[in-house]
Amino acid sequence: MIPADFRPPVCKRTPMLLFFRKWLTSWPVLVLLSLVLIAFVVTGVKDPFGGPAGVAGGDVAKVGKSGISEAALLSQFDRTIKSARAQNPTLTAQAAAQEGGVGQVLEQMIGSTALEQYAAQLGISISDRAVDGQIADIEAFRVNGKFDQATFKRILAEQRISERELRTDLHGGLIRRQLLVPVAAAAQVPRGMAEPYAALLLERREGQIAMLPVSVVPAPAAPTDAQIKAFYEANKTRYTLPERRSFRYAMIDREAIAAGVSVSDSDINKYYEANREKFGGVETRRLAQVVVDDEAKAKAIVAAVRAGAPFARVAADKGGFSATDIALGVQSKAKFANATNAAVANAAFGIPVGAVTDPVKSDFGWHVVAVEAITPVNPNGVAAAKDEITATLRREKIETALADTVAQIEDGFSSGASFAELAKKFNLTVVAVPPMTADGRTMDNTSFIFAPGAEALLPKAFNADPADAGSVVELGEGAGKGQYAVLELGTIVPPTPAALDKIRPAVVAAWEAETRMKTLKTKVDAVLAAVAKGSTLGAALAANNLPAPQPIAGRRIDVAQQAQVPPPVQMFLGLPKGVAKSLAAPNGAGYFVMKVDSITPGDLATVPQLLDATRAQFAQLAPEELSGAFARAAEREVGVKRNPAALAAVTKRVLGEGNTPAQ
Repeated sequence: MIPADFRPPVCKRTPMLLFFRKWLTSWPVLVLLSLVLIAFVVTGVKDPFGGPAGVAGGDVAKVGKSGISEAALLSQFDRTIKSARAQNPTLTAQAAAQEGGVGQVLEQMIGSTALEQYAAQLGISISDRAVDGQIADIEAFRVNGKFDQATFKRILAEQRISERELRTDLHGGLIRRQLLVPVAAAAQVPRGMAEPYAALLLERREGQIAMLPVSVVPAPAAPTDAQIKAFYEANKTRYTLPERRSFRYAMIDREAIAAGVSVSDSDINKYYEANREKFGGVETRRLAQVVVDDEAKAKAIVAAVRAGAPFARVAADKGGFSATDIALGVQSKAKFANATNAAVANAAFGIPVGAVTDPVKSDFGWHVVAVEAITPVNPNGVAAAKDEITATLRREKIETALADTVAQIEDGFSSGASFAELAKKFNLTVVAVPPMTADGRTMDNTSFIFAPGAEALLPKAFNADPADAGSVVELGEGAGKGQYAVLELGTIVPPTPAALDKIRPAVVAAWEAETRMKTLKTKVDAVLAAVAKGSTLGAALAANNLPAPQPIAGRRIDVAQQAQVPPPVQMFLGLPKGVAKSLAAPNGAGYFVMKVDSITPGDLATVPQLLDATRAQFAQLAPEELSGAFARAAEREVGVKRNPAALAAVTKRVLGEGNTPAQ
């Protein structure tokens, strides 16, 4: 039986690469901006921070008539990494670059630029008003549900993005959406396309696998100093420590601010008077009314009700009003006068429950009002509401005082005050954090413990601009929401290779492991060559003094529900019959050698529901595939030239191997 939530297997990638790729596989690319996702794809025509295009070092790609400069690629890669750290603080630029992240960012920049240029050729354009709408819909720019210009400017300033840059990015995103949404929506998956794949899931394979640990070959002779030095130089990236940042912070103590807040009786009375209706300080009435344009008709309604007929029935019979039409709900006299006029309100509040008013004229016509219920004034007045009002005012005053403190500190930084001066002025406790990696390691065996909640400052420190004297940052969502700290960057230690004399034992061990792997690889190649000439796998392994193989059998569907399918199993399920292949084990642990001896085709008739499950899976993947294909077609249409040497140079700079490592 196929599980209801069955999903056919997909290609597996390393966890780091999977995390990084999720920032890069949407059309248009989405990049985290503070608390909101906005469309942000650099076109590559110029540096996203306003710098010139085509800087020294050459373009990494040319899309149509536009060049993507090294500076633009580095800036976009840096921005993508900083944004991704909001969800994964352990992500480093070096780790992403090692797994091809720089190239992925470049391909997205190429695809985005090509789509925009192709749209221009087709005459597709986006109005400024449409971009205005996109900006107004961004939740981070809204206060009380409405777009707030001051908040908009503040967030852009914090993110160091100009309004022009934001508008350009959103404009490009809307153009790409116009092109790609119709393409993705048209995705269809024919039955014939899914059948071969579904049958492949049921295919049964039988064969052999040999697990060959590196220990099956003898350890090499002790290396010379020259060998170790050469190995270290060839693998220097492996021994490069990631970027570390030291910083100081001081928590803005909400509790200390709250201790200085008081609520006076005058404050309470003033609030009560401004909100009497909320606290029962005024009489309220539940009312119903009809409004007609003829006084005679209004008088007839009054007469019928006073003769004993229900108000709702009379309103329906004589005016065609429904129960919803006549219901006014609970009203105060002032509120009702505001909606009608003083004469109508005086009449409605001058009769008892169950009575109706005489017809009263307003600009809307003749009113007849019925009183359904009366809630008298709360006799206890402000005393009954004192606790609630005190809590409300105290909360508001604390938030106001906190906001004032934050604003004063920010103004202090703007005026040139130092971190130390402001910490002293506002009586803040300063905490010094030693040089630390983005994932919280000090790298020198020193221990450091953040105050509760302050660990959220670590990604803030790695996103901070070294040029800033200091800043006020909010710790974030959840427990940190509404908590602020003052932050000042200290020393920034770029990615630096560890000194050979300090890590020599580790380098020697790595050299020995790699040497043994090379020896084992020679034996494995000999085994594969022998099998290719007709030898059995067992005989070829024995001839090279290697362990005997073990039987292995299975179907793709047997592992389809596993979150992680071992690489040897993946390879075995893809091998042709009679072919032997090898696969290196992770971390230089050895090799797997496997061979498929027989393949029995799958029969869909035995599991008919599998075809529907496969088509459903394809239907989810088809829009992304079609969008990607459309983007590649746009690239061919406008013309793309890539510069692999320039891309390699940018990647080396990110890895710390160039003259100007990325920070």
